Amino acid sequence: MQRFSSRSSRFDSAQPINRQGFTLVELLVVIAIIGILIGLLLPAVQAAREAARRMQCTNNMKQLALAAHNYHDINNNLPNDGYFIVGKTNKQHWLGVLAKSCPYLEQTAAYELLDWNRNYNDANTNAKAAEHRVDAFLCPSCSTVNSVGGGETTWFTAHYYGNGGAIGARPDSTTNYGQITTRSTSGEISDNGLLTVGYHRNFAFAADGTSNTVLYYESSWNDYQGFRGWPRGAYVVNAGSDYQSPNNGYWNTCSVKSFKTAFYINAGIQAKSRGDSSTTSGTGRFSPFRVIGLWTSHHPGGLNVSMADGSVRFLSETTSDNVLLSIASANGGEKYSLGN
Repeated sequence: MQRFSSRSSRFDSAQPINRQGFTLVELLVVIAIIGILIGLLLPAVQAAREAARRMQCTNNMKQLALAAHNYHDINNNLPNDGYFIVGKTNKQHWLGVLAKSCPYLEQTAAYELLDWNRNYNDANTNAKAAEHRVDAFLCPSCSTVNSVGGGETTWFTAHYYGNGGAIGARPDSTTNYGQITTRSTSGEISDNGLLTVGYHRNFAFAADGTSNTVLYYESSWNDYQGFRGWPRGAYVVNAGSDYQSPNNGYWNTCSVKSFKTAFYINAGIQAKSRGDSSTTSGTGRFSPFRVIGLWTSHHPGGLNVSMADGSVRFLSETTSDNVLLSIASANGGEKYSLGN
């Protein structure tokens, strides 16, 4: 019997292996395809991330609305900007609606630092509270989260503000909206909002209906120069003035602001995109207004608002001023609504 070595037969019958790699052209084609796929995928990823951020912003505004309702249930009124007692003389700077909402947003640690009888920048109380980041006050689509005011850069700000009402000419009448005062360093203060200076309003004040009245709106523009610490409320330039004396002192408000014609949705962002930085018509006009509210956000096409009925609506930046005035006013009886 003939025997063969397994080793020799294995190697004797082996054939040379011809290995062929990618050519340079094939490699470049693959890289190009991968680049195209990444280019197609990135916008989808960014859109998904923005959708998640907008959802979080919607949830924040929903929580603010629910906090206002809980505050109302316990106190039989809504929080105001600055005062607990109508007619009480101002002590220069008082705390605002966001500070008063803290217990209803599970922000006990920040709330316990607040002192209602001290200035907003008291180093041992209110200034320390402002160093607490409250995510419920911040829109995740806005990257500016700190105050931009002098000496407040370690304080956290807010991107949501109480709606103080409408200012200027009514959209369906020759008359003007009522005002608490016409004296301010940067605009008038309305007298027809649910959240306001001094007065304790309740939901019965919303004669236009809670589903037609804005409670909170979004103001989250990265370039806004008016961001201040979230505890701050109304204050007067001339210390000692009273908000019930319209001719006695100039007023500013920090947590509640009024809406005025031509401060349309995303006005500052649109002015910047036009390259207009003038103080009369461009970005300079919209920053840093502390009394007239800038309704703006980095959500594509519009912004979120909390309605007084507790719902959250997304308003398109094409919403007309007539509609915005109507939903800012709680009891104007206007013919315009979000359905127009």
